[in-house]
Amino acid sequence: MPALPHLSHLIKLLDDDSEVVREAVQQELTVMRRDLPQHIEALDTPLSAEEERLVAQLLEPARRTELEETWMRWRWLEGPDAQLEEGLSQLSAFLNGWKTQSSDLTRRLDALAEEAFSVTGRMDAHELAQWLFAPRGGVTRFRGNSKDYYSPANSNLFWVLDTGLGNPISLCSLYRLLGHRFGLHIEGCNFPGHFLCRVHYRDQTWLVDCFNRGRFMLASDVARHHPAANPGMEDLIREPATAEATLLRILRNLDEAYERLGHLNERQFMRRLAVKLMED
Repeated sequence: MPALPHLSHLIKLLDDDSEVVREAVQQELTVMRRDLPQHIEALDTPLSAEEERLVAQLLEPARRTELEETWMRWRWLEGPDAQLEEGLSQLSAFLNGWKTQSSDLTRRLDALAEEAFSVTGRMDAHELAQWLFAPRGGVTRFRGNSKDYYSPANSNLFWVLDTGLGNPISLCSLYRLLGHRFGLHIEGCNFPGHFLCRVHYRDQTWLVDCFNRGRFMLASDVARHHPAANPGMEDLIREPATAEATLLRILRNLDEAYERLGHLNERQFMRRLAVKLMED
């Protein structure tokens, strides 16, 4: 049976009264899930909001199983930037929904880097932070989502790229991965309560607050004068946040976000991913 007529028939059966029929539809859609977005786009009639919801509901178990099975593959890659990008690609694609493939994130980041280069040419770390986070002409490309700080969407880089909003760690990850495309060495700093980036710029080490307009702060000043300063602060600032530590912190943010929303199943799933990371 041709794909599109077959798919149109399946769509009509999404809310069938028979559980047996719905399970058969679920199996069919799961098998074709990778090509499903393209097939649905080719339909004469787009899905209604309710049909979209039902498709997402039917595909959710398979998407969770797939992510759990492939989750730690980012660790096979060489280099912390590649590892972070792969881990974020998997997690963000899952958060973004069944129409998104993890490979889409690299294309989105490449396109943003090309846009930045076409406008400004090659940039140093400070110039890139200004291009991304500083207001220019009344417009800020990316900024901290202070109004909805605990939303799970802040951990989804697709959503961050679409809306220009994010939390400290997603904005830092964006800065780092874009900087990598410019040949810049940008690291994470696992600062307590507020993730930062760390760069070497003009012969000094700086911490970059991507949530607050890409503000540059001398690392030595932060270590001495921050309210949370303690004997271990300098060591924390000196050591880069690994890909493992960054991804684990993102999962813990999602754990808290889903707890606040009362979404127990989603919270438990993020905890399972965190356990896999810590046990691997």
